[in-house]
Amino acid sequence: MYLIMEVLMIISVGGLIGVMQAGLTEWEIVLKSAASLFFVLEGFLGYRKAKGNRKVSFYILFALIASLGGDVFLALDTNKGILFILGVVSFAAAHVMFSIAFSKMSKIRKSDFVVAGVILGVLLVIMSIGTFDFQGLFPVVVAYAAIISFMVAKALSLWKCRKGKERVVGLMIAGGVFFLISDGILLFWMFGIGVPRIAQYANWIMYYLGQLFQARALNQNWEET
Repeated sequence: MYLIMEVLMIISVGGLIGVMQAGLTEWEIVLKSAASLFFVLEGFLGYRKAKGNRKVSFYILFALIASLGGDVFLALDTNKGILFILGVVSFAAAHVMFSIAFSKMSKIRKSDFVVAGVILGVLLVIMSIGTFDFQGLFPVVVAYAAIISFMVAKALSLWKCRKGKERVVGLMIAGGVFFLISDGILLFWMFGIGVPRIAQYANWIMYYLGQLFQARALNQNWEET
C-alpha cells in the first residue's frame, strides 16, 4: 500500500512539472494537492501502525496535513497576498510540528539553538547579499527562516539517539535537510530576480523528497521513544 502511494506521488509530481512546462497552470493546484495528499495518506497508515510511537507520529502526521494546506494556499495565490501568508503559516506550523516530534525523541539542548543560529545566520547572509525583491514580506521570510532553522537543528540532533532506530532517524534527518534545501531554492524562485523556471522544478523535487522521507519514517519498525 505504501508503495502504491509513493508511485502515485511520483506520477503527480512528474505531471506537475509537465503541465507547468506546457503552461497549463490551472492544473497546478490539483497535482500539488494530489501529491501532498498521498503523503498524508501514507503518513496516516504509518500512524495507525506506529502503536508505541504515537507521541511522535501524531506530530509528524499533523505536519504532513499542514504541508498539504500550505500547498493548496500557495497554489491558489496569485499576488503574494493573504493566501501566500496563509501558505507560509501552514508550512511554518508543519515545521513546528516536526520540531515537536523530534524534541520528543531528543530533548532540546543549548546546542540545538547554536546550530539553529548558524543555519539562520547563513540564510540571512544569503538574503543580504543576493538580488531579491521581498515585496514588503522580509519580516515574514525571516520569521519562517528562524522556524525551519530550528527544525533542521532538531532533526540533526537525532543522530545522538539513533541507536536501535538508525533507519527512522536517518529518514527524519534526510527529510529535514531536504526541506531546508527546498526552501532555500524557493527563496530564490519566489523573491529572486531573473531566476529560471527550473528552480521551481528543483524546489518541488526537493520538497516532495522531504515529504517522502518523513512519511516513510512512520512506516518503519522502531523502538518506542
